[in-house]
Amino acid sequence: MYLSNMRKKQIILNKESINNKIQRIAFAIIEDFYQEKNISIIGFKKNGYTIAKKISNIIEQETTINVTMHTIDTNKASTYEITPRLQKEEKNIFLVDDVLKSGKTIIYGIKEILTYNIDTLKTIILINRNHNKFPIGVDYVGLNLSTTMQEHIKVIMNQEQETAYLV
Repeated sequence: MYLSNMRKKQIILNKESINNKIQRIAFAIIEDFYQEKNISIIGFKKNGYTIAKKISNIIEQETTINVTMHTIDTNKASTYEITPRLQKEEKNIFLVDDVLKSGKTIIYGIKEILTYNIDTLKTIILINRNHNKFPIGVDYVGLNLSTTMQEHIKVIMNQEQETAYLV
């Protein structure tokens, strides 16, 4: 009985495939925004920021586009806060997260970003689970993966491991 309730972890993306997805996203951004001098990338704290930093590194290596990095996270008042704050000259914004499930996290991030005077806002998701409860369009996605509501995706992005699991 106990064994039947245990869930197995299945690797859906290993380090190489994660980095290939990130590189593909970065080159798509370069293709779409090659005429811009500056862009800003905001990553949700932890995995979203790690992915955003990898995208930023590729863009800066391959182009003359200046990339400004920011994190977004909940503060003590349980609202979202961008660090460092966006400046007036930052007009092309990219919001990055690792997994899109319902869209709630992204919608709160977008709500915070829209308090600034920006020109464009694009979303970047490593893995889109296609269970949106909110009207979220994903502009750049690494992997679309249809899952059941009972299944979960765990993304680990640290110095020792970069893996996405289906649990």
